[in-house]
Amino acid sequence: MRVQRSKHRAVGIGVLLSGMSNEPICSPVHVLHEQREAYFLPYGVETSLSSVVETFGDLDMEYAALRKGSVIFDENHMGTIEIRGSERLAFLNSMLTAKVIDQQPGENRWSFWLNRKGRIDADLRLAETDEGMFVRVDRHLAQATAESLGTFVFAEDVEIVDASDRLHRFAIHGPSALLWAGHLAGQDLQISQGHNCLVDIGSSRVLIERDDPCGEIGLSLCVQTEHARVLYERLLEIAEHHPELKARPSGWMAINAARIEAGTPLFNLDFGGSNLPVESGIIEQRVNFTKGCYLGQEVVARMHARGACNKKVVALRIEDQRITPEHTEICQPTTGSQVFEVGKESETPVGIVTSSTISPMLGAIPIAFAMIKNGHDTPGTDLSISAEGKLVRGVVQEKLAFWSRA
Repeated sequence: MRVQRSKHRAVGIGVLLSGMSNEPICSPVHVLHEQREAYFLPYGVETSLSSVVETFGDLDMEYAALRKGSVIFDENHMGTIEIRGSERLAFLNSMLTAKVIDQQPGENRWSFWLNRKGRIDADLRLAETDEGMFVRVDRHLAQATAESLGTFVFAEDVEIVDASDRLHRFAIHGPSALLWAGHLAGQDLQISQGHNCLVDIGSSRVLIERDDPCGEIGLSLCVQTEHARVLYERLLEIAEHHPELKARPSGWMAINAARIEAGTPLFNLDFGGSNLPVESGIIEQRVNFTKGCYLGQEVVARMHARGACNKKVVALRIEDQRITPEHTEICQPTTGSQVFEVGKESETPVGIVTSSTISPMLGAIPIAFAMIKNGHDTPGTDLSISAEGKLVRGVVQEKLAFWSRA
């Protein structure tokens, strides 16, 4: 099934800007991307931008490799906070929405970092290791998150450092991801979802975390920035010499299509700093309701007890727009498209599209995440969505995932 490269370049990644007023943060392998004639997207805010690969020019092949083999994606827009000290777990347990007091080395957990009003300041993936905790976070929030957490450290044995300049991240997605990484590590890798391991590769210590946002095996490789290019080139060399891996580099557009299909909303795209956890659509994956107090806990607990939710992220399936051999142009809602109650399209919108794609796994129909007001978010609800000057019909899905591998 063919994947279309969207004519809406800002569909689907974080806080994207149409122009870059400052020099962006470039990956240590940026020049290698340029040699492959990559298209780039700016990610971040006007005062801080990262250059992210959109595609290497063959989106169909990138998406196909993700589903049938594996792809490597340069996560130049993601950062790392390093947390050390004997009391780090107890401290974080009192600060974050997740229960981490019993987190063991080799385990990953997701958590929100909230402000006092219960709003989401950051979405964190915490990897506990024998050498400390390494936290994956939006690169442009890493310093502020490290500093805000640090203000609550008093006498505890805890050290929190933004290590985003010192550590770089790549992601590998696809069925052959473990085999590809295993060739790199020189050993058989068996990493289950939600776990991690530390591996020595040459002179570099690499943290490999398992997380599957695209519905396939997903690995995050966190490596010292000075060794990032050598590691990346070695992975490309392995892909060339092992065609059975069906491995290649990929840009954001293929990742975006796959993660929407798999039901993975993202912070700073589908929900953000103005939202409460209950509005994210993934509160059950981030919040522990029995562990006790944390910053913002009163607001979260009160809304949970009342079952209150003014709006939340839902999945919309758009059946009346489908690519066929005779019908190659369809109307795709984009980020910011308004959503209306059917029959009341001239009235106040009931929601807004946060990200969208054309889904190869569903027969090339548009699918989207949207922030929808309470009362219009019930599964099966028909909604009207603005799309390129027209209105298309979308249906609220029962869950966020549109597709999963059998």
